Amino acid sequence: MSCWGLLAGASVLGIGLAAAAAPQPGTAPPLPAAPISILPEQSVPQGEPIPPEPSIDVGDLAAPGVDRIGLVDTSVGGFSAQLWRGTDLELLKQVLPQLPRRSASPAMRHLTKNLLLSPGAPPSPLTQSADVANAAPDSTGTADETLSASQWLLETRVSTLAGLGDWAEVNALLDLVPADQITEGLRRYRTESNLVTNHVSDACAQTQAALNATPDTYWQKVQVFCQLDINQGNAASLGLALLREQRVEDPVFYWAADVLGGGRPPLPAGFARVEPLHFAMLRKAGAVLPANTADVQAKITDPATLGWLAALSLPEDAAIKGDKTPVTVRRDRRRALEEARVLLAERAVAVGTLGPETLRAVYRSVNIKDPPPPPLTQITAADARGRAFLFQSALAQSVPAARAEVIALALDLVRVDRGEKGPSLTVMGPVYAEMLAEMEPGADLVWFAGVAARGLLAAGPADKAAMSKARVWLDLARNMARTSREAGEIADGLWPIDRLLTGGGSPIPPQALRAWAAALPPSTPAETIASSQELVLSLLTAVGEPVTSADWLPVMGGAVQANGGSFLTPHMWNGLALAAKDRRAGEVAALALVVLGEAGPAEAAFPALQHVIESLRAVGRESDARALAVETLLALGL
Repeated sequence: MSCWGLLAGASVLGIGLAAAAAPQPGTAPPLPAAPISILPEQSVPQGEPIPPEPSIDVGDLAAPGVDRIGLVDTSVGGFSAQLWRGTDLELLKQVLPQLPRRSASPAMRHLTKNLLLSPGAPPSPLTQSADVANAAPDSTGTADETLSASQWLLETRVSTLAGLGDWAEVNALLDLVPADQITEGLRRYRTESNLVTNHVSDACAQTQAALNATPDTYWQKVQVFCQLDINQGNAASLGLALLREQRVEDPVFYWAADVLGGGRPPLPAGFARVEPLHFAMLRKAGAVLPANTADVQAKITDPATLGWLAALSLPEDAAIKGDKTPVTVRRDRRRALEEARVLLAERAVAVGTLGPETLRAVYRSVNIKDPPPPPLTQITAADARGRAFLFQSALAQSVPAARAEVIALALDLVRVDRGEKGPSLTVMGPVYAEMLAEMEPGADLVWFAGVAARGLLAAGPADKAAMSKARVWLDLARNMARTSREAGEIADGLWPIDRLLTGGGSPIPPQALRAWAAALPPSTPAETIASSQELVLSLLTAVGEPVTSADWLPVMGGAVQANGGSFLTPHMWNGLALAAKDRRAGEVAALALVVLGEAGPAEAAFPALQHVIESLRAVGRESDARALAVETLLALGL
């Protein structure tokens, strides 16, 4: 399977010391109306002795520390405030900055956000080198020895959220930080989050205060934007000239300044990402998609940049007609730009920095009449305009059965492709989820139950409404299986997903695995069937279903089926096992995410994926474990 739908990431062959990543831009979902500090009860994990009640001290109340800052708690899927209890601080400082930031896995992003948004005190060092032992108390061991472990943990949480493109959460977290706990790193994140979320006046006030303390060129660049924002063109021009005299290298900043000045220059050579400051400048300018986007879009991997560029409008035809090139060349260039925006939007939805509603709007905007599209049944997985045509065709249908036929074509196309040449089901499922949610399951549409259930489940664990509607379609196929052969075949094909979602508790029916394998497309190679059976049995075992040795008989005695996933090193395997044994929930989640990496569960080796899921279940993350298992089958078209 290629890394188109699941953005490529390096295999984890060990944990190296890594510094917290620099801030990266992201597309922000709507901010909560009033972010609040979550102060969860200090629950004790099962199996640990209950500490004695503390004595009551009389005195002034101290302000809540940064350990208590969070946006979720256990009632909504977050972690206990004891999530880092027992974890070695030095281990955490190596692992946490390595959390994947470009994963196309909705289940992984859901787990990552809950981990980062949960409040909790950092652990204490359990093992110390001589250098660490001689360092200042509560030091992180970084160059800034005055940064406490609590401040380091908060900065790392914030920097990872920024790298994921979740600037709304960054803003909400930083709003809760007491003024005396704001570090230099957090100050810059606060400014950038204000730029992204369009609180420009706050960002400019923070910039002026920072310039009074330091002449850092970053703040000088923000000051130039602030001057342009309030129409102080002369001052901004002077600031730009000063930056050039200082030989400040930031071609994207100068490009954005040209756009803000009314120009439409092409993206600079080597373009790879847009920073929050650049985004604020483009938004102020009302920028359109640059003409050379089609030439560079494949090289862009930054999550936020994908979302921000995809959300830009196409230039008006009048702006293009100024060219002296032939009409046919201009038409082809515009079509290429249109397709580039589709690809950017699909990839942004994959990594979670663009909502499916924006991709729907992009699909609707595609001109599918010039040139005319091929017949629906001849559209290929690599055809971006074809995917837009399928969406527009489904939208145009008013009869549920006709709409279902078009949706089935669109989702079966990406299901078979498995993300090789186009987007995966985890992208297209959410796009069609709105239409699927409007359709009423019934006997006349039982043939559509498998497509509908898979499409809705692909929206991920965060979409509770889609999950609920998917279960209705699953129930329809299961309930009609006794009286309808067609329904029975669909129920057989959905059996592993149904079992992973709900759990059975009872022994697996002997014929279930064979019936499921028989429901796979007739063209499926024998080795693929065997490998898929091994995966299903591994996942069922991982989530605690009563799989027996006899259930493995259909795949025993054959050649070993290696799916090409990354090898899990002994120290990572045992690190997960030890953390799970001692119920260190935060450590298990962090290690599990690092093990899966940017490529996600669909490209993990089966034993590694099974170990990850079992470890998550061992620390009480049952829903996360099952979500990863279901997503794996969906992503692989099973």
